[in-house]
Amino acid sequence: MVRTYAKGYRSELELVHELAKRGWLAMRAPRSGKISLPTPDIIAVKKGRVLAIECKSSSKAFKVSDEELKQLEIWKEIGGATCYIAWRLRGKRWCFLELKTVIKNKGNVSAELCKKYGIPIEKVCECSSS
Repeated sequence: MVRTYAKGYRSELELVHELAKRGWLAMRAPRSGKISLPTPDIIAVKKGRVLAIECKSSSKAFKVSDEELKQLEIWKEIGGATCYIAWRLRGKRWCFLELKTVIKNKGNVSAELCKKYGIPIEKVCECSSS
């Protein structure tokens, strides 16, 4: 269990630094999901845009829990955040899935879902002037 936590922690920090390189203020929420408040793994802001991200680092398909999805929905509703599930794939590539896509798929995330609906980090990090 400790090993899984460490792998997830490293991936989250890696994504925080990647977002920072792209001009975002980003932070990892320590012990996200372990307190009684809605806490995604990463919160990032840039030019008034807010991202709430639940990170996963798995070598195979997985399921995002109903609780994690609910917490992201709260960030969307109350905070106006754009919410994603970010999956660290092999080769350090990230696949971002919109919250609505994962909800529609009942929390199930697979390589096929990423291939069909995945959004590259470059697109996620775009900030329009509107």
